Amino acid sequence: MSCSVKQSVRRILRPWVLASLASSVIGGQALAADPDTPTTPQPTDQSSQSGLQEVIVTAQFRQQNLQDTPIAITAVNAAMLAQRNQTELSDVTSAAPGVTLLPTGGAFGPGMTATIRGIGQGDFDPAFSPGVGLYIDDVYYSNLTGSDFALIDLDRVEILRGPQGTLSGMNSEGGSIKLYSQKPTGSDTGSVTAGYGSRSLVDLRGMFDVSLIKDTLFMRVSVVSKEQDGYVTRVDYGCAFPGSGIPSFSTETNCIAGHEGGTTYSGGRVALRWLPTDKLEVNLTGDGTVDTSGTAAVTLLRAYPDVPGAINAAGITGYGVPYDNRFVPANPYQSYANFCGIGLQGTSECFGTDTSTKVWGTNLTVDYKLADDLALKSITAFRELDSTWTNDDDASPLDSSLGESNMRNHTLTEELRLIGNAGKVLDYSAGGFFLDQVTTYESHQILDYVIPDTPFDFIQNDPVHEKIYAAFANGTWHITDAMDFNGGVRYTHQDKEYTYVRLNPPGTQETLGVDSIFFTPGFSGTTATYEGSKVDWRANLDYRWNDNLMTYASVSTGFKGGGANPRPFEPSQVEKFAPETLTSFEVGAKTDFLERSLRFNLSAFYEKYKDIQVVLLSCPEFSGGNAAEPCAAPTNGGDADIYGAEFEASYHLQGLSVDASFSKQHFEYTSVVASAGIPLEAQGQDFQPLKWSLGVQYEIPVWAAASLTPRLDYSESAGFFTNANNDANSYVNGHADLNGHLTYKPATGNWELSVLATNMLNKLWYTSVFDLSATQGNVYGLPAAPRTIEVLFKKNF
Repeated sequence: MSCSVKQSVRRILRPWVLASLASSVIGGQALAADPDTPTTPQPTDQSSQSGLQEVIVTAQFRQQNLQDTPIAITAVNAAMLAQRNQTELSDVTSAAPGVTLLPTGGAFGPGMTATIRGIGQGDFDPAFSPGVGLYIDDVYYSNLTGSDFALIDLDRVEILRGPQGTLSGMNSEGGSIKLYSQKPTGSDTGSVTAGYGSRSLVDLRGMFDVSLIKDTLFMRVSVVSKEQDGYVTRVDYGCAFPGSGIPSFSTETNCIAGHEGGTTYSGGRVALRWLPTDKLEVNLTGDGTVDTSGTAAVTLLRAYPDVPGAINAAGITGYGVPYDNRFVPANPYQSYANFCGIGLQGTSECFGTDTSTKVWGTNLTVDYKLADDLALKSITAFRELDSTWTNDDDASPLDSSLGESNMRNHTLTEELRLIGNAGKVLDYSAGGFFLDQVTTYESHQILDYVIPDTPFDFIQNDPVHEKIYAAFANGTWHITDAMDFNGGVRYTHQDKEYTYVRLNPPGTQETLGVDSIFFTPGFSGTTATYEGSKVDWRANLDYRWNDNLMTYASVSTGFKGGGANPRPFEPSQVEKFAPETLTSFEVGAKTDFLERSLRFNLSAFYEKYKDIQVVLLSCPEFSGGNAAEPCAAPTNGGDADIYGAEFEASYHLQGLSVDASFSKQHFEYTSVVASAGIPLEAQGQDFQPLKWSLGVQYEIPVWAAASLTPRLDYSESAGFFTNANNDANSYVNGHADLNGHLTYKPATGNWELSVLATNMLNKLWYTSVFDLSATQGNVYGLPAAPRTIEVLFKKNF
């Protein structure tokens, strides 16, 4: 960075920065840090030509070598992310055993389903709690909506498998996924990355790191922007098939109505780091993302015309055309969805096909050393989300299920940690966590499949207020130089209030003279509350046999909070569901061989999964005995045992790097509630029994000390069911994926040129399917993107 540019940046920003930091630290000067957290710039890891990197993680609130941490962790640093071209959070799943991160799409909007060892949450509604905790710089992200983050200027990603209730801000039943950003170092460096590829892909990233006050105040700015056309083509059915009896709405001669699966987003992050003394460190960050991508790629897979919902939808439309497989396109990357439906007044309602998600937040982390062996950390954060999306669940020109949704959320979190040690015998931490959030789910739903010969059309605008209070304590007793006992306990209290608002659509309120013709008078405004407390604990023993081998055994517990049914079709369906709980037994080994050039990490687990939360699509016990009454009621459906093994390996020697992972799991119900209708032989919802991956790269020296590095990443995943009943229509087939990366670096190392390819074999596979065959008469799927090629240029300065 040139001297003139640096001086201009400093001159413009210094007054604002100093004022912001001064105000933020007033009243927080006694707040503090982990004694092992560096207060001067240090690298995250160390590497050598002949050995593996020493990856540093903070899973136990301290900086520790990954190989010394007695937890099953997948840690991916910035270099690994770049090598694999992992630019979004869902990309990281490919090399993490037992972990599934999938975009949701469809009716569930722009978000992500996260499961670890088959435990997680796929439904975006704020009535549910995520089963996997997502964190950015130790700040808990409370929504699945908008959670498939663009990875901006990361230092590392840590994926912790198993219950993490005593080691994270939130009670994370299945595990935690933690993203850590690069901290400002005052290095006066920067980079610009530009890419172009398939489907008009334009990918831009930039970063600069500058010292505002020498050795004291640093700033780092990171930006990202990405645009790419969709890969599913929406075709106007009436235009493409003029003799079908369905009218054409297209103004284009090619009958193309639009595309799905496109990407348009931009975001940025500003981070300030202040080191006024050797005891105090203050980090203040702000970030924001605007995503206006098109609707998710959705295609119709099967249609069942004899289902009452399908018959009703076809009859309401009035075209005289049955809802059947004629609307399943021959091309799997096409859809006949028109995003229209017949509303309450019998008129056609059409929604747009774009999404809009705006997310921003700020984080103030203050670290202060009270003494050489005692520190305090405060993490204060505020985040806000506003997301709008539409869905056409019948994926056809007929009218079965159409929705337009808006999710708004603001969340305040505070976490305090007191961290210290008593000589060389005991390391300890204690603290508290507080969350206060309000989420409002507003939607216009046209569900014409519900009532025979009658359009079903309503507005909802449901606020959900949730508060969580927690206290935790952890300790590590160094019994000998080789043996440690790690213990922890956590108390969590949850309050949640769900208010139901059900109204007629705009323009019909005054005409009809009632709030809603479908819901009981007075139902709108009804409030359901949930309150509960839980104590979780962890006991862990680890032993280092020698420099090459560490083993551990642990028992830990976790839970996912309860709530109330967010989708009642009548007041009697407003029922509460209780928390689900998990007790996990785990053993593991972490090894380094051949002078740290070969690494094997293994773990095996057995888990008791209790009161599993499932959704009933038929609930006569809540509907006056009527099994045909529409229903989507959560309940605690049964208990299960989960057991399995995981394996990760890495090898590095000179220019050759190899990494591999493997996981195999088994899910077995031990009991089920009769009303849930789950077969005892069923496997868990979104449970992936087998997964493995292999990555190989080799740095080849070429002319003038330059290098050429090819890399291939191959992965295979077994199929899974997307509902607890394991209906055949809810099965997602397993798939294989091959990605490639070829990078050229000159001897100077100040720029590089890469060619990237994802889905190199151009295979068709689906990230998820939605089985609506019993209610609406259809099954739709979310196809993954076809082969994508990108040329990427990066310049360092």
